[in-house]
Amino acid sequence: MNMLNPIPEGPRGTRQESGALQGSGLLQSEDEWKARNDELAGTLNELIRRHHVVSTGKALDVGCMRGELTDRYGEGLELRWWGIDPDIPESGVTVKGAQLSPGYGHELAFRAGSFDCVTFANVYEHVPPNLRSDTIAEIYRVLTPGGILVGQLPNPYFPIESHSRLPFLGVLPRPLQRWYWRLTPTGWDFEKAHFFSVTINDLKRRATASGFEVVTISNFNYSPRAVPKAVRRLAMVHARLGIMPWSWQFVFRKPCRRIPHW
Repeated sequence: MNMLNPIPEGPRGTRQESGALQGSGLLQSEDEWKARNDELAGTLNELIRRHHVVSTGKALDVGCMRGELTDRYGEGLELRWWGIDPDIPESGVTVKGAQLSPGYGHELAFRAGSFDCVTFANVYEHVPPNLRSDTIAEIYRVLTPGGILVGQLPNPYFPIESHSRLPFLGVLPRPLQRWYWRLTPTGWDFEKAHFFSVTINDLKRRATASGFEVVTISNFNYSPRAVPKAVRRLAMVHARLGIMPWSWQFVFRKPCRRIPHW
C-alpha cells in the first residue's frame, strides 16, 4: 500500500513564480505560462523518447517542484518516475504516481545505476557553484550505464533575464545583481531564488569531467505564444535572427560498460 501523501495541486509554475503570472509588462499570463510548460514538457519528452534505452524502466526528475512537469516528461514512455526538490516539505505522489521527496542533487538517496533517465530542467542555474560538480557526479552515479541526463538551461545573457524579467541582469557581477534584483516585478526574493549566471559551457565541462558523453546540445527558444504580449513582436524578430538563444537543451549519456579486448 502506498503510504505517501498526494502532492496538492498548486498554481502553474515554480513556488516563487506562482504570484507573478499577471500578464502585464514582462510578466507572463496564465495562458502564456501554460504554453511555456507545454513546450518545455513536449520538447524534453521528445528528447527522452529519441535517446533513452530501457534498462531499469525508472527515471528521476531533479528539481521536480510539485511534479506537474515530472508527470509530463514521461508521457507515452514506459518509465516509472521519482522526483526530488529541496522545496518539497514532505514526501508525496503526483496525480500520475511519481514519487516525490525532499532532497538535493548533490546527495541523492538512490543506489548507483538506479535510473535510465534523469531530467534536469531549469535547475542548474540554481545550484551554488561549490556544489555543481558534486551534483553532476551524483546524477552520473545514479544513472545506469547507457542512461541519459536530459534538460534545459536558461541563457543568463539573454537580453531579458528569465527569472527576474530584468534587462541584462545576467551580465552583472553578483553583488550588483542583488541590488538590481530589487526592481524585479516577479516578487521573487533574490536569496530564495538562488540564481547564478552560468552557461552551457560550464555544464558541459563538468558533465564530461564526470564521465558523460555529449549526445546533443541545441539552442532553444519558446514560441511567441509563450512570450508576454508586450514583447511578442520583438521575440518574433529575435527568433528570425537566430542569435542569442533563450536557453539550451541538452542530452548527456553515461557510457555503457565496455568489455576489454585481451
